[in-house]
Amino acid sequence: MACKIFDPYPKDSRENFYDRENIIDKVEKLVSGKFWPLLIGPKRVGKTSIVKIVTKELNGIYIDASGISSLKELVNQISSQVLIKFQIDLKFVKIEGEKSPSQALQKALSKLGNAIIGIDEVQNIITPWFIRVLSVAYNTTDIRFVFTGSMIGMSKILTGEGKGEKFSYQFKGKPIIEIEIKPFTFEESVNFLKYGKDTCNINMSEEEIIDASNTYRGIIGWLTYYGNLRSLGYTHRRAQDEVTKIARTIILSEFSSLSEIQQVIIKALSIMKQARWRDLKKVSEGFLRRDIKDWTFNHALKQLINARIVLKENEKYSLIDPLYSIVQ
Repeated sequence: MACKIFDPYPKDSRENFYDRENIIDKVEKLVSGKFWPLLIGPKRVGKTSIVKIVTKELNGIYIDASGISSLKELVNQISSQVLIKFQIDLKFVKIEGEKSPSQALQKALSKLGNAIIGIDEVQNIITPWFIRVLSVAYNTTDIRFVFTGSMIGMSKILTGEGKGEKFSYQFKGKPIIEIEIKPFTFEESVNFLKYGKDTCNINMSEEEIIDASNTYRGIIGWLTYYGNLRSLGYTHRRAQDEVTKIARTIILSEFSSLSEIQQVIIKALSIMKQARWRDLKKVSEGFLRRDIKDWTFNHALKQLINARIVLKENEKYSLIDPLYSIVQ
């Protein structure tokens, strides 16, 4: 039987979620104070678990927006979850959503009193219409939201202040507060694996724990997969091989959605580990076998930084998730 602390599925209780108590408490205090927390960070660092735990503890609704592509789909999701959670049938909202999704969503929210709604991966449903709905909800209802996203600057976008998009329905109270969710430090990674080892009586040596902590550089998702496989009896090397196979499928899917310039930047960083701008551009051009205009290169690089795929630190660039080197 797999160890619960290493269960690779997102957690919905603190009992099986390691060392994010302070963040969960902070989010719940903000929600109680009528603020709307926005959890920002790279993929696979625990944002989904945090929002699921918060919405469960506060008797709220959790919405996974990763597979939602329209406001109408969001209306249907919220209506379905409201029926399950509160036994309130919003079929009329679904019907209205066919013609006017934004008005239907506003009507649905007006029926929910002071309910809490957690929307995971909110960047997938950002549109001017959605922002207007949030503004109306903030000004006319007691609804409270918790969001997660991967993009830097998401709070400005959600409040209608995104660059080049000044909306007349900007939030008056600016209720959204960003909370950065970072990968574990090396020490935190080691402690996480040691905690799982002791809790679930797993045979892992100190050397193996240190090697895994170095390999996955604090990306909690990969550390969890590794610990899960070890709890099932896999050896250190076999567990790492399986994590790499899992990562390859996930990362190649994410990689395929990026632009050509973004892809070559990642390929360059996968072999360089750390690079200054000039060297990174030169290697990227080598992959393309042609020159890249500075503006085009900078735009692609900035998008990768904003998406929490690339880290800029001390004028050097590196991949946040070390397993992105799979694409080289």
